[in-house]
Amino acid sequence: MKKRILFLIHDLGPGGAEKVLVNLANGLDKEKFDVSLRTLFDWGPNRQALSPDVRYSAWVSRNVPANSHWMKLWTPQQLYRKIIPEDFDIVVSFLEGPCARVAGGCPVSGNATKVVSWIHTPILSEAKFTEGFRSRGEAESCYGRADALVFVSGDVQQAFIRYFSPKKRSEVLYNIYDSERVRALARCEPEGFEMDPGRSDWCGVGKLVPLKGWTRMLEIQKKLREEGLPAHFYLIGDGPQRKELEQKAAELEISDSVTFTGYLDNPYAVLSRCMLYVCASEREGFSTAAVESLLCGTPVCTVDVGGMKEILGLGNEYGVVTPNDDETLYAAVSRFMKDAAFCGFYTERAEERGKTFEKESALKAAEDFLLSL
Repeated sequence: MKKRILFLIHDLGPGGAEKVLVNLANGLDKEKFDVSLRTLFDWGPNRQALSPDVRYSAWVSRNVPANSHWMKLWTPQQLYRKIIPEDFDIVVSFLEGPCARVAGGCPVSGNATKVVSWIHTPILSEAKFTEGFRSRGEAESCYGRADALVFVSGDVQQAFIRYFSPKKRSEVLYNIYDSERVRALARCEPEGFEMDPGRSDWCGVGKLVPLKGWTRMLEIQKKLREEGLPAHFYLIGDGPQRKELEQKAAELEISDSVTFTGYLDNPYAVLSRCMLYVCASEREGFSTAAVESLLCGTPVCTVDVGGMKEILGLGNEYGVVTPNDDETLYAAVSRFMKDAAFCGFYTERAEERGKTFEKESALKAAEDFLLSL
């Protein structure tokens, strides 16, 4: 008999976790699983990538400002009855906070439903652990209701247990990437603009928010140009910080060497043509953009945030991980631009490492875990 499974997430916006969930829901064996995906709010470009055999629904038609605050008007148990009125064998809250609070309201007595809390973000403070909950006690109760906690990396797991030690099952399951699709799209031509093969193009990928360190990367681009290097920087993504960043590029007098692509249905066509992908984030869990860069054969240079050493190796075997400071990151990016042998070495290593993130092995691990509940 098929297991009825529900994935619950805030929305299907353009983030990495949302993309990973779509890959997981689409990839699960439909002979073994009857898959539903429900969002709190009916929004997001990743929805169009959902397979027709995944049942999609939303609780509310549009995102509401300060939703995590007004959701606290109800208890987790009341929210669970409102948002998940059907019976499922497994309910998975995908991301921390409000969705974990909803899933934590699943009744225990007389209910065979297994609850999984799938954690993506490093919990680095008490405030982050309790975000979306009324109190620490409520957060502990909701995470404690879960029959299993899943972490997307060992770093995320270790960060979480500093604030809450699971008494039940705890697993590390790496994200699922649609490797074949990424590589196929990487071979396409970029739409809307041309890339000059004579330049040293580099990029960042993600939502345009301060957390991602975009200002730091613009300042790196300024220094590269001052050195006389033919560097061109692509910001792949969109978000509330875009206007501020465009103004910053103008202030630095580098607007002619910076491209804001906006949200792209196919970012891989640009990513695969860049000589380098850079991550300057304040924190990450297990970076989708970094893995997809490897799948495209593009070297990765990143500051030391969650999951990066698991992706690139403890000794920079497959990419460059620097301390999280501006000068060291700049020196590493500059070396990629100046040292062709260094860049070529990491291009070869990126292609090699990308092969370890094929979809099939990660998908099998997820299926085995879900079937074992």
